Amino acid sequence: MIHRFCILVFIFMWPAFSYGLSFQLPKNGDSLVGEAKTTQVKHEENFSDIAMRFDIGYYEMFEANPGVDPDNPPHDTVLVVPTQYVLPLELHKNTIVVNLAEMRLYYQPKTADKVYIFPIGIGKEDWETPLGEMTIVKKTKNPTWVVPDSIYKFRKDIGDKVNRVFPPGPDNPLGKYALRLSQGAYLIHGTNLAAGVGRRSSAGCIRLYEADIELLYNLVSVGTKVVIVNKPYKAGWSGKKLYLEAHMPLFEQRLEMGDDVKPALDVVSNAIKGHNITVDWKKVAAVAKEHLTLPRMIN
Repeated sequence: MIHRFCILVFIFMWPAFSYGLSFQLPKNGDSLVGEAKTTQVKHEENFSDIAMRFDIGYYEMFEANPGVDPDNPPHDTVLVVPTQYVLPLELHKNTIVVNLAEMRLYYQPKTADKVYIFPIGIGKEDWETPLGEMTIVKKTKNPTWVVPDSIYKFRKDIGDKVNRVFPPGPDNPLGKYALRLSQGAYLIHGTNLAAGVGRRSSAGCIRLYEADIELLYNLVSVGTKVVIVNKPYKAGWSGKKLYLEAHMPLFEQRLEMGDDVKPALDVVSNAIKGHNITVDWKKVAAVAKEHLTLPRMIN
């Protein structure tokens, strides 16, 4: 059993809300950024409240703190805040990378050696967010949402009254900013339901906290590349140390994979090509099964 507190953590109390996590890109081929922290539960906080306080997603908090009631965590309980990351292989300058399995969006600007990391809400089961490479084709401030026929019919069939058009305002599910993608009718947008960030909460679009989408909207331009992947395991280097970051695969993947840890073993095998190191393969399997979201050293 690997103990989740064998990492270096700090009791850290941030302001009520903090948005726009950003880090300097590591050098020399390294890909580990950030550091794990801990916090104490404030009065009547739940995991969604704490996630918003640290600009991370609900499910990240849920995975990093097994055994704690996410709706009613006891007051003053010390929780892990998973703000350390292995950067995705697909990340390059002026590129957005969305990893559905970790429910996060990464953006590396064209002109800065920096990376921004945002929690996201993604498509529900049977309303999956599409995979692949695309681009931003339009930026809209204060968007109007015209409800797609598929969503309108679904809502109508379950007896939910829904307008066909939502003008800008507090009732608009798109929030104040939207980035249209080149595939289908999919958007990266804000939300009027912050608790849906870090969950499978949309009909396929990608949702961000309002302050996060405002920041991303102002950072990117039409033509920015967007790569959407679904990778529950990432391996990356910090100096001569190799780390594995593991997330619970999405439900559809779990049906296919079961308890198979081979995908994690394959990720590590690819990462060590050309490196003369000894990997603790038992630890790799344990990290993959625990899926505590935080990168763990495996050599």
